[in-house]
Amino acid sequence: MPQSQWSTLVLIALMVVAFYFLILRPQKKRQQAIQATLSSLAPGSRVLLGSGLFGTILAIGDRQAVLEISPGVELTVLKQAIVRTVTEADEDSVLSDDDALVDDEPLDQAVLPQDVDYSAGSNHTGSTVVSDGTDRTTPSAGADPKRLS
Repeated sequence: MPQSQWSTLVLIALMVVAFYFLILRPQKKRQQAIQATLSSLAPGSRVLLGSGLFGTILAIGDRQAVLEISPGVELTVLKQAIVRTVTEADEDSVLSDDDALVDDEPLDQAVLPQDVDYSAGSNHTGSTVVSDGTDRTTPSAGADPKRLS
């Protein structure tokens, strides 16, 4: 065999080895870690879903888990949706009664647009009555703007 054919074969072999170490091996390790996490789940475990939802496992089966996401609120999810078990660093501390918002507190006026009339007589059916008395009509969802003009 000529020298160029040997170098081509060696280059192909090196690419296969590099592909294995850079892609296949790390992927296999990740898959094993996910399987270990899913097999270690038990009722009472606090978990985090891929959507960012926290919950406590009430029951777990082969493919699904029943989570309690709030007292009395149960949710059935696929086990693959569970990303990991939760640590204390993942969750915020619960607000105390002193930190809770009070309904009687006034709204921050900087949040609301200043030129909109929020009084009970304002029209909320696609039009906004501004403080200078003009009517700003907004198209409803799905309306063709060309047809409105």
